[in-house]
Amino acid sequence: MSLSHQPKTSPLFLLGLLCSVTLLSACQTSPFARKPVPEPRYIPTIVLGDAQTLTVMPNRVACASALPMQCLLAKSNKDGSVFQIPYDWIDDFTPSLGTEYVISARPQVDEGRQSLNGHWTLQNILSQRMVGTP
Repeated sequence: MSLSHQPKTSPLFLLGLLCSVTLLSACQTSPFARKPVPEPRYIPTIVLGDAQTLTVMPNRVACASALPMQCLLAKSNKDGSVFQIPYDWIDDFTPSLGTEYVISARPQVDEGRQSLNGHWTLQNILSQRMVGTP
């Protein structure tokens, strides 16, 4: 009686192993395949729109955005609409809390997309007045 025992490999097991190797090799990318090419980075061309007169309210408010930040409330003297401008999005303008400003500012426009980007550039401060804070 011999104690050495050699396991038998079934033909079904070998067939399954061969199929698995074949399928896995089919999932591999070919070294001759073209690599993906990223889209070119979009760099906007910013131009200034027409000057507008804005009344900047004396208090800051929480912005209606995904990120927590402070906004200024601005009122357009053209149509009377009130809108939010993130606190530091008017270039060259640093408002003081409790002071109402009337300013002339120009919106920044992405020339390629023909859309406003939300930033403004101060032309000049037309008037300012201290307002009591509640």
